[in-house]
Amino acid sequence: MQKMTIPPLQARALTDDERIAVVVRVDELLELKYRSRVLGNLKDPLAEAVYTLLSRQTHEAAYQRVYAELRARWPEWQQLLDADVSEIESVIAPAGFGRQRAMQLKELLHTVAAACADRGLAGEITLSWLAGLDDDAVESFLLSLPGIGPKSARYVMHYALGRPAFAVDTNVKRIFHRLGLVTDSGGKVNHALYEQIVPKRLRQRLHVNLIHHGREVCRSAKPNCASCPLISFCETGRTADWSHDPRPVAVELFAGGGGMGAGFTKAGYRLAVAVEWDRDAAQTYRANHPGTVVLEADVRKVTGDTLRRLVPSAAQPQVIVAGPPCQGYSAAGKREATDEKNSLFLEVTRLARELKPRFVVIENVPGMRKVGGVSFTQAVLDELERSGYDSEEYSLRACDFGVPQLRHRLIFMAQRNDLGPAPDAPDPSHCAGHYCERRCGEAPGSRCGRRPTPTVLDTLKGLPELGPGEEAEYREIDGFLLLNGSTMRHSDRVIEKIRAITPGTGPISYRRLHPDIARTIVAGHRALPVHPILHRTISVREAARIQGFDDDHVFCGPRANQPLQVANAVPPPLAEAIAKHLKQAAERDAPVSTIRRRAPRSGAQTSLPVDLEDAPIPA
Repeated sequence: MQKMTIPPLQARALTDDERIAVVVRVDELLELKYRSRVLGNLKDPLAEAVYTLLSRQTHEAAYQRVYAELRARWPEWQQLLDADVSEIESVIAPAGFGRQRAMQLKELLHTVAAACADRGLAGEITLSWLAGLDDDAVESFLLSLPGIGPKSARYVMHYALGRPAFAVDTNVKRIFHRLGLVTDSGGKVNHALYEQIVPKRLRQRLHVNLIHHGREVCRSAKPNCASCPLISFCETGRTADWSHDPRPVAVELFAGGGGMGAGFTKAGYRLAVAVEWDRDAAQTYRANHPGTVVLEADVRKVTGDTLRRLVPSAAQPQVIVAGPPCQGYSAAGKREATDEKNSLFLEVTRLARELKPRFVVIENVPGMRKVGGVSFTQAVLDELERSGYDSEEYSLRACDFGVPQLRHRLIFMAQRNDLGPAPDAPDPSHCAGHYCERRCGEAPGSRCGRRPTPTVLDTLKGLPELGPGEEAEYREIDGFLLLNGSTMRHSDRVIEKIRAITPGTGPISYRRLHPDIARTIVAGHRALPVHPILHRTISVREAARIQGFDDDHVFCGPRANQPLQVANAVPPPLAEAIAKHLKQAAERDAPVSTIRRRAPRSGAQTSLPVDLEDAPIPA
């Protein structure tokens, strides 16, 4: 997996390798958005050459209409070649064409007829024989045709002959210029500059998707940067004026696949910047949060000045949210106090001091309360206090907010000292039955009065029940578009082993989910838990449902890397409840009050191990 930092944290031109890395990410994001939606181009090389000739200097609807009318009036190419110029001119006039374009059409067909005769195909007018030539010979011949230039030749090579040519039209040129990939000289397009940074395997679909993107989002005038998944790579988008947007601004650190961001977005925040080290998780965030700049970088290398320079609209966020890595605290890990990842919360407080948001929210697992005699929870509270924030630590459960998992999480909520005390915790919105604090499931009716948390089985309703080993990364089934729905392939032996597992039990690698409320979603050995009733592990989409993600939240990267993105995420409904609570607190504009001071917890070491104070950047 290629590691990079883009946009560059230092002001400099991109290297060729970085340009290629950006192109690969751009291709992936645009394919997720447009899925290589057909543009109406043609598979016959001569038909495409004529179609392309008609597409120059007019708009799509016009040239598509006149092409259809030409073929209806003269179904055979010989008929069109024999037609009078004035007749052709009358047909193509509605597209703004005149006698010169009509003569070009006849000259093109005449040249093709002559070439066919030279190859022993007298009486035929076709370019099908180009399939037997190499790329250079094909391009050379196409460029000899009247009205066909480098761009038009590449259109024919791309659409009709399946060659790895990259045609640069105005949309491609504009987008590459805005992304800083190729400098727009203002003159004729140098196709070689584009082709050297676009891998051959990507050229066909990237070209198609760039045209869609240029027409729908990255327009020449008034580009819609708020809907653009490429904004991370685009200076035009990063520096766009957001002053008209009334939403409060959030910055997310250790962003992962965007669970926390999804909740804050639903609550009415604008995620201006997210920082995420993992390549695939960063792509997932970009795909699902268009308009958010995602820095694919180590948080330790990101400063407040960096964020202000790259994304001016993030200069004064209302909140910083973060979910630092939990491996050093988790019961599933080694739980070593000296694990360098345990100190990464210090980067959150550092950026809080530099950006001075009103609120700071830090999420992690309950295991951080004490690791090897070190109270990391107290360390977080103390560090927030040193940074000028009053803070509180809360233990929240996802099931109390409509997610069918117990999933205990520690949430640190802090407010700047000059603006008031730490926010309290959001009130539960759902009743988890037996797991409700009032034990509502032990008697008929609900004692707490909240609406019931949906069960795991309720949550999975409506998803296709696929067997093991089915491909469904992008698949329509009975009118339902299934994303990331592929299921893991199991041997007959493993299926029989799974069949014997009782719901709510099993080893960590094959724990079967309880059909009511699950304990949590984990991705042991990159595999997800077993389905509550089907004899296979759950798919990424099923796990995402149980986490509270919407069905259109797509996960990027190899299938083996997707489960960790889902399992590590903050359930969006929990994040949404926290975000709404903060918005309400800000809108109330709570007055400054006396700040609570905490004494260290008895028996707990509250300072960090010395070797974590200057821990190296993790590999």
